[in-house]
Amino acid sequence: MNINKFAAIVGTIIPAVFLIGLATTLTKSRLIGFWDVLPVYIIMGMALVMMFAELKSYLDDHKDQ
Repeated sequence: MNINKFAAIVGTIIPAVFLIGLATTLTKSRLIGFWDVLPVYIIMGMALVMMFAELKSYLDDHKDQ
């Protein structure tokens, strides 16, 4: 595994952990209900799907290297 693939994987995992942590922190507040956080879950879910799809595309394109 070359450094570019490693950087792509790490560069995807760190923001994913941040987004998941942010979403779980919002749900821990007693002042914020589920329906208030639902749009955040949807947007973060779409962002995570796009990030991992881009990572898969990058790794597929650079499979032979």
